[in-house]
Amino acid sequence: MKRMAKLLSTALAATFLISATLTGCGGTKPASESSNAGDSSTSASTGAPAKEITLKFYTATDEATNNQRKWPEFITEFEKKNPGIKVEMAPLVANVNNDEYKKKADLMIAAGEQIDLLRTSALYELTEWADNGVVEPLDEYAGNAGVNLLDEYKGLAPYNDKIYAIPEEITPWLVFINKDMLDAAGLPLPPKDWTWEDYREYAKKLTKGEGANKIYGSFMNEWSNFFTVGTQSEIMDNPFFTADNKLNFDNPTFRDGLQFRYDLENVDKSQVPYVDLTSQKLKYRTMFFSGKVAMVCMGSWMVTDIQLTDKYPHTFKTTFATYPRWTTNSKPNTSQLDGAGIGWSINSKSANKQAAFKFLTALTSEGLEIGHKTWSAWKKTNADEMIKGLVGPDESLYDLEAFKNVVFDPERVDNIVTRSGPGESEIIDVFTEEAEKYFVGGQSLDTTLKNTKNKANAIMEKAAK
Repeated sequence: MKRMAKLLSTALAATFLISATLTGCGGTKPASESSNAGDSSTSASTGAPAKEITLKFYTATDEATNNQRKWPEFITEFEKKNPGIKVEMAPLVANVNNDEYKKKADLMIAAGEQIDLLRTSALYELTEWADNGVVEPLDEYAGNAGVNLLDEYKGLAPYNDKIYAIPEEITPWLVFINKDMLDAAGLPLPPKDWTWEDYREYAKKLTKGEGANKIYGSFMNEWSNFFTVGTQSEIMDNPFFTADNKLNFDNPTFRDGLQFRYDLENVDKSQVPYVDLTSQKLKYRTMFFSGKVAMVCMGSWMVTDIQLTDKYPHTFKTTFATYPRWTTNSKPNTSQLDGAGIGWSINSKSANKQAAFKFLTALTSEGLEIGHKTWSAWKKTNADEMIKGLVGPDESLYDLEAFKNVVFDPERVDNIVTRSGPGESEIIDVFTEEAEKYFVGGQSLDTTLKNTKNKANAIMEKAAK
């Protein structure tokens, strides 16, 4: 995704453990119910807070989404279980906008405002904050509480041998399809092993009409991972860097991927043009649920939006397909699995770190379990209940069989990003800026790649100093 934050120092390779298979509930207590040892704000004799503590945190989701997740109810229950700890939650942005959240959080930190928990949406954001001492390592607090975080959560990403964040969710990617439009076009559900060329043909056949009434077969967001969609199946781990942290723009998947998106929009005219997407600030949820597009490639967080018919009125059923593979040499149903960078950390300036840790582990376990509206990284989550929560009471809007076949496919391959390269956020910004010029006809593909590589090399050299 396009990021506004600037990476200030080199991010070292990170490794983390993750499993795509969701497990049922376990019998042990979650981390949040473990010992309070080491909390400077608690009484040594009783474990209860010596004085009332107020924790503050801000979400990157709006109030409607927070309510859907039942976080207000969860906070009430947490406060009952932990007398003396009060929690104040508020959205920091009007909608789900990770870039804006990061900018505002940075300003609050610089101003010294209280913000006990911080959220990141990408691994390089987390490593940037870690390098600059913004977030606190969690290992000591976990040790004080008698908790092994690696036993509790999937998707943890140790950085410099320390854990700085607990994932809010893990996110498989898939293709959302308007089933009414699919049926009207006489098209079958795409097979598991379909390719992006197959996707292109589907997009053509699902496109109809002209002008304001035109329905596009495809919609891709303005995030950088949609500029070269083939990287998800062709380049394992971080597509922008090789394993030895060299730039990877010479990989042909970048050139071919840019050409692919350009052709969808400017040759086939089967995808919403980039110039319309950005100038009109078109949003993928609105475009899909209003029936303006037939297919959207997106992370699994969009599954919960299907049930929000008050917010996104629609009556059609959504079916699901695997993320296409770039070539027939790639394994079917291969896509990135977000997790490491989408999580919560403790602000190093928090005055109540142990209490913040207790709330953090509760938020990322019971806090996600109560609403079942996210793909929880907590290993003890109940998979069946999570699916019910994601889908909601009206299953008529979902092709559940197709959904489960994609997400719980035992042969699914999760492409997990475990490392962040030097100057990555700036490099992604440069790549985005140059690609945008190409998509709207402002420069050639050769110029786009040349400018990207030259600017990215300069960023790498600066980051190495």
